[in-house]
Order: sequence, then structure tokens, then C-alpha cells
Amino acid sequence: MTGNTQVDLTNDEAVEYIMHHYGEALKRTIYTYVKNHHTTDDLFQEVLILIYRKWDQFNGQSQLKTWAIRIAINRCKDYLRSPLHRIKLVKDQWFDQKDTYQLEATVIQKEQWDEIADAILNLPIKYREVMILTFQQNMTHQEIADVTNTPISTIKSRMQRARKMLKKHVHEGEWTLG
Repeated sequence: MTGNTQVDLTNDEAVEYIMHHYGEALKRTIYTYVKNHHTTDDLFQEVLILIYRKWDQFNGQSQLKTWAIRIAINRCKDYLRSPLHRIKLVKDQWFDQKDTYQLEATVIQKEQWDEIADAILNLPIKYREVMILTFQQNMTHQEIADVTNTPISTIKSRMQRARKMLKKHVHEGEWTLG
């Protein structure tokens, strides 16, 4: 598409042509300014709307691609100067920081659970059994007594002894066993 035939397009045709031929170049240009995929998509939509609205101002003196990219760059610069960008930047930094804290907490919690699991697996079998049936299988003391054919009072005392043994292996206060 060269010469004055570009100017003869309707607004809809122009936007469609630019999206099809220069859409990826526009998105890459926008991304280099804002460095965020969601913001890039939002600004790309805004650029297409601006191209639609300003189509009657395109006179063919420059390449269509150059004109469209110039609109994208100007929109990016406007966005970066806007209070909305500064608010979003602070919000994104807060969420990134929050995500980092959540990730650290998740890693710490996993390490604690791994430590607890190792300690449970090192218990003598009769204590390990009640812990696993209680916490992994969600069985009540009565259900464990029925399954193991053991008096409920024995199950309760095994549970107490298992907890005491675990406290020796895992630092008290870092976790609870229900």
C-alpha cells in the first residue's frame, strides 16, 4: 500500500490494515516503553482507537508504519507521564513485594512441613501409624481404634507420646499438629 491509496481507506479499513501489517511492531514498540504485557495490550488498544480517530489527519507524507509508530510512542510517553502510571507502578511494586513475601512464606512453610514429615517417618511404627492416620487420612481416634483393632485409650496415649517425641525433633513453636 503506497501513495495516496492509503488515504482513500475508511477508518475501519485503515485500523484493520495497520493491525494486520504493523500490529506486532506496534506492540513491541509499546512494550519497550512500558515493560508490562498487560499495559502493552491496553495501550495497543488505545493506539488503535487513536489511529481510527486521527485517520483523517494522515496525509500520506510519511510511511503509514512510521505514522502509526509515532502515535504509539506519543501515547506511551503520555502514559508514562500520567499519574495513572505512577499509581499503577506503586501498586505493581507493592504486589510484587507481597508476592515475594508470600513466596518466602510458602517456602518456609514447605520446609517446616518437610521437617515434620521426616520426623513423623522416624517415629516407631505404632506412633507413626496414629499420626499418619490422624493427619493424612483425617481419621478420628475412634476410627483409628476400629481400623487397628486397638482400644481407643491406647490410641489417645500413643498420640500424646508421638507428639512429645516429635517436639524433640522439631523446634517447638514453629508448627502445631492440630
